[in-house]
Amino acid sequence: VQASEAYTFNSFFGRINYVYKDRYAFQFTSRVDGSSKFGANNKMGFFPAASGAWTVSEEDFMKDVSFVNFLKLRASYGVVGNASLGSGEYYPDYTQGGIPYNNGGTLYLDGLGNPNLGWEQLRNTDVAVEFAGFDNRLTGELAYYHKITTSTILRPGVQASAGVPDIARNLRESKVLNEGLELSLNLKLINKADIKWSIGGNIAKNYNEVLKWELGPDAVSGGTNDTRVVEGLPIGVNYLVRYYGVDPADGLPIWLDKTGKQTKTFSLDHRVFAGAVQPDYFGGFNSAVQYKGFDFNVLFTYVIGGNLYDNSGKYQFMGTSKKNWNFRKDFFDRWTQPGDDAQYPRLTYDAANYPGVPSEDQFNSTMFLHDASFLRMRELTLGYTFKPASLKRWRMQSLKVYVT
Repeated sequence: VQASEAYTFNSFFGRINYVYKDRYAFQFTSRVDGSSKFGANNKMGFFPAASGAWTVSEEDFMKDVSFVNFLKLRASYGVVGNASLGSGEYYPDYTQGGIPYNNGGTLYLDGLGNPNLGWEQLRNTDVAVEFAGFDNRLTGELAYYHKITTSTILRPGVQASAGVPDIARNLRESKVLNEGLELSLNLKLINKADIKWSIGGNIAKNYNEVLKWELGPDAVSGGTNDTRVVEGLPIGVNYLVRYYGVDPADGLPIWLDKTGKQTKTFSLDHRVFAGAVQPDYFGGFNSAVQYKGFDFNVLFTYVIGGNLYDNSGKYQFMGTSKKNWNFRKDFFDRWTQPGDDAQYPRLTYDAANYPGVPSEDQFNSTMFLHDASFLRMRELTLGYTFKPASLKRWRMQSLKVYVT
């Protein structure tokens, strides 16, 4: 029998707006949300918010500042609830057993119910300045945000005596911080009747840190995976054995232990926090040109810094479970014979050929940690818009052809 997921929401909200002289604006909102996704004791959540803005450019002392067309300061604070979870997380889980009883099927308890499961909460503070100047040829915004996530919903393991593997619950003593800056600028370089050219871009910097974590670092990963959750570090920090290189004599990988000494014996005890899971900067930029009926638009996105862990790479060096996968082309730079100066070690079908490697699943090292920086052209469009006068004979009001 295929089960369907159904859930309900109830919401009550109110809002007060106040604007004075088109310069000062205030808004206060309050809402109470309820969801059937949560336990009987915590179905309802209270989420207030307040914001204010000051349009500085409307003040009398700004009238003589001719190069400023618009200037606004704004700030807000609010609490947001997160209900992104399955509809039955707070119910006990029952699983059909594989062993029949009295010629019939069996069910067993596979997860504890939790009537106290409630809303995950995000407390968000935002401060920004919006501006336009030089006859509105330059516009932009600079924003700062500070977000604290609390009552995170997870399914951590429970004691073996409970007879079940886990339970969905809120981590009410845990806190995760995200804060950062975002800058966006748009500039009209040419703004004439027949030709227009504008450019724009944005850049952002985010800082992430686990401020408080009531579970151990292995609670999410199970102890053998490649990431950890540790207080004082970004969430999901890489926890890997450091890869030093290849022995040209036999093609075996060389590792660094926790003290930094070289060794050919792989050990999970040598793992350290490595790399950066957060990019240094990210954003995009664009250019738009209009000449008579033609228009040309291009959009780029980019990431500067940070690392990306290629979890699939470890399965391509040993074992047979993923032998039908497409290989990365840089794996051609691997050791094949004595004397090779290669980036990657020799391939093998048996994990035991790499001393100390317990299995391909636990072969987690910086060998597969890559620079995540990139520049990508996301969209390129060339188009032509016909003049309305030329379309009258076809009884058409507008027509544009373009290629993307």
